[in-house]
Amino acid sequence: MSNATPDPRCPECGEPIGQTATYCMHCSADLTDEREAADADEDGVWDGTEPASPGEAETIDSGGTAETIAAQAGGVADAAGIGTEDGQLLDPDGFVDNALTVVVGIAGGIIVGIVGTIVLTVATASGWGLLFGVLLWLGSTAYLVRRRTVQGAVSRTAYAVALVLLLVPLIALSPVIEASGGLQERGTSFVSMLLFVLFPAAIAAGVGWVAGRFVPSDAAGTDG
Repeated sequence: MSNATPDPRCPECGEPIGQTATYCMHCSADLTDEREAADADEDGVWDGTEPASPGEAETIDSGGTAETIAAQAGGVADAAGIGTEDGQLLDPDGFVDNALTVVVGIAGGIIVGIVGTIVLTVATASGWGLLFGVLLWLGSTAYLVRRRTVQGAVSRTAYAVALVLLLVPLIALSPVIEASGGLQERGTSFVSMLLFVLFPAAIAAGVGWVAGRFVPSDAAGTDG
């Protein structure tokens, strides 16, 4: 980058003069007093026309570059919705949060749909169970991806998984399952399956509760 600066101008005729000139070569005006008045550092050069030293130029350039990079990085972060003024990691309306919400919602819908379809199909022993399972999958996915924040999507997904796990014991009451001991054996199987799914359902519900605690206060209503 060039450090060249324009020559000063004669205050009388406005023509360019040398950086150390004491008279104007165009109108012959005596500029001794003017140069002394404009030479605050007394180096014999009109102030404002001195080229910056290499060190100063590098400092200015590096400072400007650092500020430019910081501004650009801040612009990218703002556009992506990373970091908010109230201390939230993600802006509820930012691109990153919206993308993660969709991913979590789709994954949660698949889990709920698969488990729900199996349970309803076996429990009803008919094609209607399969149909309702597919509707459950589509409905849960549509609900979860519409949460405003990814924390809300995680919370609702975890609660949905806990709920669908608790439906698994219904299989024991299905006519598809043969029970030689009659109602008593079905009741025993129901309790056994309930105890089997109770622990993972409790974990899923706990995850939902913890994730719900991180939902921003201004988005709690839409994620409720």
